[in-house]
Amino acid sequence: MTMPFTEITDAEIDALIKRVQDAVAHQLALSIEDLQLLLNALVSLAHLHERLAANDITLHKLRKLAGIVQRSEKLKHLAGDGGEADKPSRRPKRRASTPKPPTEPVIHHRCKHALVGLAAGVRCPECERGTLYKYAPASFLRITGQTPLECTQHLLERLRCNTCGAYFTAPVSPDVEADGASRQQYGYSARALMVVHKYFAGLPFYRQQSLQQVFEAPVSASTVFDQCEHVANAAQPVVRCLIEQAATAAHYHLDDTTNRILNQGPIQKRDRKTGKLKPRSGIYTSGVIATLAGGELCILFQTNIGHAGEWIDEILAPRPADAPLPILMCDALSRNFPSQCDYHKTLCNSHARREFADVIEHFPDKVTWVLEAYGCIWDHEDHCKAHGLSPPKRLAYHRQHSLPVMETLRDWGQQQLDSGEVEANSGLGQAIGYFGRHFEGLTAFCRLEQAELDNNAIERTLKLVIRGRKNALFFKTLAGAAVGDVLMSLIATAAAAEINVFDYLVVLQRHADAVKANPEQWLPWNYHNTLQVFEKAA
Repeated sequence: MTMPFTEITDAEIDALIKRVQDAVAHQLALSIEDLQLLLNALVSLAHLHERLAANDITLHKLRKLAGIVQRSEKLKHLAGDGGEADKPSRRPKRRASTPKPPTEPVIHHRCKHALVGLAAGVRCPECERGTLYKYAPASFLRITGQTPLECTQHLLERLRCNTCGAYFTAPVSPDVEADGASRQQYGYSARALMVVHKYFAGLPFYRQQSLQQVFEAPVSASTVFDQCEHVANAAQPVVRCLIEQAATAAHYHLDDTTNRILNQGPIQKRDRKTGKLKPRSGIYTSGVIATLAGGELCILFQTNIGHAGEWIDEILAPRPADAPLPILMCDALSRNFPSQCDYHKTLCNSHARREFADVIEHFPDKVTWVLEAYGCIWDHEDHCKAHGLSPPKRLAYHRQHSLPVMETLRDWGQQQLDSGEVEANSGLGQAIGYFGRHFEGLTAFCRLEQAELDNNAIERTLKLVIRGRKNALFFKTLAGAAVGDVLMSLIATAAAAEINVFDYLVVLQRHADAVKANPEQWLPWNYHNTLQVFEKAA
């Protein structure tokens, strides 16, 4: 069983026990809600037995999964009140980063209100001596709400000849034509909003249907998917171009997360190492952040039976042979690494730190010291960002300040194992072993200019997939998963380029033919200039 623990509060458990006792005593039937709570409790118990039998879980991890302790990995939360974290820290103070300016609301419309009965040059009605003149207008902001989708009926005036029977129909206004063809029921803007709701906000199709019913403008769940598929068809050339661009990137973040496709059964797939066919059934959404030479980010997703390593193999397949070796950031699982080309391996220090954080309850003094020392590494990275250090200067700074800390941690851990003070098979011993085995990959940021410290960027990006999975639970077909991959890739890439995602989706639909003919001009960081050319030509 792979179902996760279900959080049930103490109050819910106590009330359920009382109701079950009454049901047993008086031979009563339990309600559907009580049966569901019992089922959740039994599934959690079965999952607990499974994890304990597998012997792959520490007590601290078990308490986190069961909801007994919070999942935070901050040192002050791990140590607890009155713990080592409350004592004066032995690490330098964290440098304050430059605060971001407050975000101002975007003004979509400006409405002017004129003074009635007064104008510049007339006598002042208050003192009856002075003359009024133009002054800076007073202003205030009003934020209004509206339904997600609005239904507008367009009545086109028509005339008919009483002799030949010819019809003459009034044309549609340009602003209506800009949102879709005259016989197109759902405008580009409606389709774009459905896409953003589903593939960014995680609002399932059936929930969009329920939401529209509340506003008395019903749209079925299947219709919502159909309209999203229209957007995916218009956006697919751009996503294909992004994949081509990603093949020549200098740096890659890589990871995957589990997913589910109802109609997808086991398949035969070739093993990357042996080339032999083997049955596969595990479905994952793999995510890649490819950093291009100009600093642009291509964020790409793929949902199928396969791991992140197979996805990066597909992306790197057309990479030119004379291109420099790419830098790959991921965790230490071998399934995440490419198998078709050479690369610079860089490993995530957040994963290494977590190995120590998970055993802090058993080794509080030693682990607290490790976490404090490890924290200095991120302090040094914050310093590089705050001062805007160039890649060569950042590398030199980490070599001078971070590499000695990492070497100290490695030597300390080896000394703990050699002296017998820490058993190699204990939780702390395994954390030390992980750090030592992967030391070269964990310290790559001290050897390579563009190497990152951790893989948190892709972890944050995969929240987009996880949000959709938690709300909708699954894809029905592989085709539906492919539509989701295209739209999530486009939304994530456009958001990383800091453009208006909604407007971008509308523009891609409006100029679908031009996008198909030359998708590179319509990439998120190029489309503004291309759009200006089209508007001037019109």
